Amino acid sequence: MNNTKYKFVQTTGCTAFDFTVNDNSLSDLPEKTQEEILDYLLIKLKERFKENNINLENIVELFHYDDYEYDNHVCEQCGDTVSSTTWNI
Repeated sequence: MNNTKYKFVQTTGCTAFDFTVNDNSLSDLPEKTQEEILDYLLIKLKERFKENNINLENIVELFHYDDYEYDNHVCEQCGDTVSSTTWNI
């Protein structure tokens, strides 16, 4: 049984770039329809969070970060460097 309400397809390559919702280009959908889709996606996002399919970090990473810093110092033990990303939401 298929419970899909929205089918999203991202097409990339050559000159074929589009993002469709139920076979309609996102750019052709009225703002009200886009908001309805967003409301639905937010409900689904919360469901996935409660089911432990995604975590809070995954959700925060959907937003563009405000700051990114990294340390040029390389750890002598592991060879790694430290970085930090900051979101002010």
